[in-house]
This record gives sequence, structure tokens and C-alpha cells, in this order.
Amino acid sequence: DHKDKDHDDEDEHDDDHKGHDHGAFDPHFWFDPNRVALAVDAIKEELIKLDPENKNAYEEAANNYLEKLKALDQEIAALIESIPSNNRGIVTTHESLGYLEDRYGLEVIATVIPSLTTEDGVTPKGLVEVIEEIKEHGIKVIFIESESPTQSSEIVAKEANARLVSGLWVETLKENQSYIDFLKTNINLIAENLKEQ
Repeated sequence: DHKDKDHDDEDEHDDDHKGHDHGAFDPHFWFDPNRVALAVDAIKEELIKLDPENKNAYEEAANNYLEKLKALDQEIAALIESIPSNNRGIVTTHESLGYLEDRYGLEVIATVIPSLTTEDGVTPKGLVEVIEEIKEHGIKVIFIESESPTQSSEIVAKEANARLVSGLWVETLKENQSYIDFLKTNINLIAENLKEQ
């Protein structure tokens, strides 16, 4: 069960999963707003140490943002809950959604590019295994991260009779985009496409 696991701050996010693992440390903690809330608290404390005269302003700003993160967490949970449980399997180009998986109960079935490597780490045997996983789980959608190469994903999609969905941003914000908008955009893209899977 992947829902709502507790993690230590030093968690290397290497849970055992069927058919895949998160490999090296997964840096994409921002896919869990509760982890971002921990960062907000840490930043607030550092700012107060550096500028104690403005402690109240930092605390107020942090508390306001923490409320927004709490609302975001609830909104994401509701969106994921709206996806039929048998459609919550997800395939991406790159290993980047482990925290989203653990927090909200999605299941990362496979990634085209193994662990946290680059496209250079892709092998023909690995692609065959991904194609088999996709077919076995009835996956119809492969999400392509905007920052990742697509060649291997295109091969897998063709062989597995799945469609590619682009527009998933995992590493960077679009121009003038806030973190909250970034996460909402990604979750909406995932939810809309998994519902149709």
C-alpha cells in the first residue's frame, strides 16, 4: 500500500515496488506538498535567525503559505480519489513521481528511463520489460516530462499501443508560474488522462 507513508528527513526513497525501484535518492520532493511545508518551516526559521527583527512578518508569511499548501494537499487528494482505482497506474519517461505515488496512492508501474539515469541508461532489454509491464497492467498512457528526451518513450508507446501525453513538468516552473500552479497543472494533466485510461 503506497498511501500516506511516513518518511524521515533522510529518507532515500528506495521503497520496494513491484517491477521497479526508485534507485538513487529521488530529489523530486516537491510532488508532496507536506514535504514542501517542511521546507517552508526550515526557511522561515533560517530567515528569523538572520533577521530577528522581522520575525512576525516571516511567521505570518509562512503560516499563510502553509495554509495554501494544506488546501493544495486536500485538492490533490480529491483529484486522485476521482480517478477510478483500477486506472491509477502510471508510466512516465523518467523516475520523478515517487513522492506523488507515496502520498496519494498512484502506482508508478514503470519508467522508460530507468531509475534516475539519462536516456543513455536505456537498454533494449529494459524497453522490452517496460513494454511488458504496460501491457500486463493495461496502461494506455505514457506521460512525457517536458524536460526529458522522447525517443525511447516513442518506441515504447508504439510497441505497447499506448498514447504519449506531453506537458508534464517535473524539474522547472514555466515562466511566471508559482509552485502551487505548477503542481495543480501537473496533477490535472495526470488525473484527466488517467481517468480515460
